[in-house]
Amino acid sequence: MRTVRDARGTNWICLELPEVPVEYVAAAATIQPPPVAVECNSGADRAIILVADDWADALADDALVETIQRALR
Repeated sequence: MRTVRDARGTNWICLELPEVPVEYVAAAATIQPPPVAVECNSGADRAIILVADDWADALADDALVETIQRALR
C-alpha cells in the first residue's frame, strides 16, 4: 500500500490487487514483464493502473500520480 498526494492536494491510497481485473487482461498481455494491477482511490475517484511488480518501492511519487491521472482520462 502507498499513499500519494497530487498537485490539487488530493490524497490517493493505492493497493495492489490480487489479480488483474478481467477488463484489463488484454492490455496487461501487451506489457512485458507482466504487470500487476493497482487500485488507487481518493474517496471521490477510483483508478486501476497496470504497473511493474516492484511499483511500491521503485515508482516515484510523481510518476505514480502521473500514472493515476492518465488512467482517469
